[in-house]
Amino acid sequence: MMMAFGFSALFMGFLLAAAICDLRDLRIPNALCLAMAALGPVAVVLAIPTEGALRGALLAGAATLAVTWTMFELGWFGGGDAKLAAAAALWLGGPATLAFALATAIFGAVLAAVLLVLSRWDGARATLGPAWRERLGAARLQVPYAVGMAPGGLVALSVRFDGLY
Repeated sequence: MMMAFGFSALFMGFLLAAAICDLRDLRIPNALCLAMAALGPVAVVLAIPTEGALRGALLAGAATLAVTWTMFELGWFGGGDAKLAAAAALWLGGPATLAFALATAIFGAVLAAVLLVLSRWDGARATLGPAWRERLGAARLQVPYAVGMAPGGLVALSVRFDGLY
């Protein structure tokens, strides 16, 4: 149980760090995604020592990268978001990655709707800092999806460790 707690804390630490960077700069550092991706398989082997856990995590990571990179190429998603989602999948495995994707889509849609409202509401924009005023006034709204991935990660962990606690 302690390994699962450590796994969860480290996983959420990565997602929160990415969310902070994305909110601040609309960028997720490659080093953060790389560290998360490198530690994911190690964490799975240590925290979930079941047959097939590593294979499931690797397949989930590869499938997630294929889907999210396609979304990036279509202009629907940022490159850092694609890499972060794939790195998260390396920690989660199959069923939890599906929960992560669904929860991230919901939280990301809510975030996009809030940003859209803020971009049209002059009174709200006036209370924001200059960087966000500029972003919300741009012709194309950019959504820091890592902010949606962080709560999506909590949902995914509840699926990953269901019944363990």
